[in-house]
Amino acid sequence: MKRVFIAGDAYSTRFFELPLEDEELSLMPYLHAASYHVARFALIMRDGGLANIGIRAGDALLIADFSLEPVRGRPVLVRQEGQYIVRIAADVNPVECVFAAKEGVAPLVLPSENIRIVGVVSGIISPPYETGRIGDGDAGEALF
Repeated sequence: MKRVFIAGDAYSTRFFELPLEDEELSLMPYLHAASYHVARFALIMRDGGLANIGIRAGDALLIADFSLEPVRGRPVLVRQEGQYIVRIAADVNPVECVFAAKEGVAPLVLPSENIRIVGVVSGIISPPYETGRIGDGDAGEALF
């Protein structure tokens, strides 16, 4: 099993802060994932803005490097001016990017020069799952 450290909470309806540069992920709680999984870290979804694609509040999103996975039509982690949001990459081009959420939530259109796609959701672990911390002993297995 692979330990995937939980970097924080995620939202699709508003931007949020994420201390990826400030803290070492190895100090964060972790989940277990299959040993072959490419996830760099996990985020816990805290709203229902992506429920139409099966991501619900409380799900752990496994975030992989975007260069290893296709992004168009997939949920991605987007950074704009130090703030983050998880949305579906509906259209990504050199001029502007369109990020969608569930029906009833307006698409987010951002100039490509102002954003960076940090990662792509490469897996989901639904509750119940167990978390652990380095030094706390084994936390058990999480299911995909």
